[in-house]
Amino acid sequence: MAAEKLFAEHGIAAVSHRQICEAAGQRNNYAIGYHFGSRDGLLRELLRTRNAPIEALRRHMVDELKEQVSPRDWLRCLVHPQIEYLGTSPGPTHFAAFCVQMAADPTASGLLYEHATSSSTLMQIVDGLDASIPELPPVAATVRTMLIRNALISAFADFERTRNATTPSPSQSWRPFADAMVDGLLGLWLAPPA
Repeated sequence: MAAEKLFAEHGIAAVSHRQICEAAGQRNNYAIGYHFGSRDGLLRELLRTRNAPIEALRRHMVDELKEQVSPRDWLRCLVHPQIEYLGTSPGPTHFAAFCVQMAADPTASGLLYEHATSSSTLMQIVDGLDASIPELPPVAATVRTMLIRNALISAFADFERTRNATTPSPSQSWRPFADAMVDGLLGLWLAPPA
C-alpha cells in the first residue's frame, strides 16, 4: 500500500493527500476523501487491513492454550502473531514502521490504541497476562505497561527493518527473534519491584 509506505518513511503529518494519490497512481487528489472519508479513515483502514491476518493468528494461538496458562504463554500470544506476519509476508513490509509513526504522532496515536483495544482477542491476552503475573505496586505496573507497549512497537519495527534489508532464505525463521522478545518481556514483567 502506497500510503502505508509513505507514512512509514516520512511520518503521518508529513505526507499529503496529493503525495499518497500520486504514489498510488491516482490522478484525483480527492480520492482519499472519496474512498476513506478522511485521513483518519485511511489510517483506520490501513490498521484494519494489516491487523486482520495478525488477529487470525492471535485467535488461533489463544484457542490452543491449555488450562494452566503461564505469563510466557500469554506473551507468546502477544508477540508471535505480529512477528510471524512480518516474517512470512512476501517481500518488504512497512506496517511496523507505520505503527511507530502512528504512535509518535499526537494526532494519530489515539487511533492506534483505539484500534488495539477494539480487538477482543488482544484484550483477552492482556487480561490473561495481568492475571498471571504477581501483583505489582500501581506505579510499577503503569511504568512496566508503558515500557512493554513501547518495546513491542519498536522491536516489531526493528525486526521489519532488518528483514526488509536482507533476503530471507526459506530456512530462516522469525521464531528465534519472537522467542527472544518473549524472554526479555517476561524478565521485565517478573522483575521484583524496588
